[in-house]
Amino acid sequence: MAAESILVVEDDPTLVHAITRNLTVRGYAARGATSVAAALDALQGERPALIVLDIDLPDGSGWEVLRALNEGHNEQVPAIVMSALRPNPRLCAELKTVGELEKPFPMESLLRLVAQSTGRLKEPLPADAGQES
Repeated sequence: MAAESILVVEDDPTLVHAITRNLTVRGYAARGATSVAAALDALQGERPALIVLDIDLPDGSGWEVLRALNEGHNEQVPAIVMSALRPNPRLCAELKTVGELEKPFPMESLLRLVAQSTGRLKEPLPADAGQES
């Protein structure tokens, strides 16, 4: 069975490294991008199983990445949004995100959302899981 591909888009290289390392040791094929441009380059010819997405990026909005990824496809790639500010609920609903995390968040919260989103966690999370304050 091939490892699920996950793209982590975050402008803090230390956080990208921490997230991708945690995902890789759990058997995911994770890679990172630190800008909208780098994320769009990473997505050339690839549709990941999941995207972990910061909204506030140095060269634009993470929403741009998600829109570009899903453009022209019937099925949207699941996205977990992370942001220092509470993500816009209208955009989360419109783009059908599977989870939202406010920074800072416990790594375990992100890992549980990833596991649920990729089908590795069979039991549903509580309604407030991933909604860190």
